[in-house]
Amino acid sequence: MKWIKAMALSAVVTLFAAMLLLSAAGFVICRSGALPRSSLSLITTLIACAAVFLGGLLPGLSLREKGLFLGLGAGALFLVCAGLVTVLVFQAEPDPASAGKAAAVLLSGAIGGILGANRKRKVKF
Repeated sequence: MKWIKAMALSAVVTLFAAMLLLSAAGFVICRSGALPRSSLSLITTLIACAAVFLGGLLPGLSLREKGLFLGLGAGALFLVCAGLVTVLVFQAEPDPASAGKAAAVLLSGAIGGILGANRKRKVKF
C-alpha cells in the first residue's frame, strides 16, 4: 500500500512541477520575442528532467527506501504519458532522438529518488 501512495505522490508532484515549469518557460519565451526553434527541444527536455527529478525526490524523502526504483518509476510513468500523448494526440511516431531524451528523463528521476532516499535526517538536541 505504501508503494501505491508513493507512486501516486510521484505522479501528482511530476504533473504539477511539469505544468508549473512549462508555464513559466512559456511566459519567458513569449516575453523574449524570438527563440530559435532548435533550442525548444532542449528546453522542454530540461523541464521534463526537472519535473521527474522532483517526482522522484519527494516520494524518496517520504519512504526513505528504494529511491532508485521510485525515481525510475516516476520517469517511466512520465515517459509512458508523454509517449501516449505523442502517438494518440499528435499522431506522430517517436524519432531516434527520443531515446536520448528518455534516457535523460530516467536518469534524472533515478538521481532524484536516490538523493531523496539517502538524505540525512537532522538531529535535534
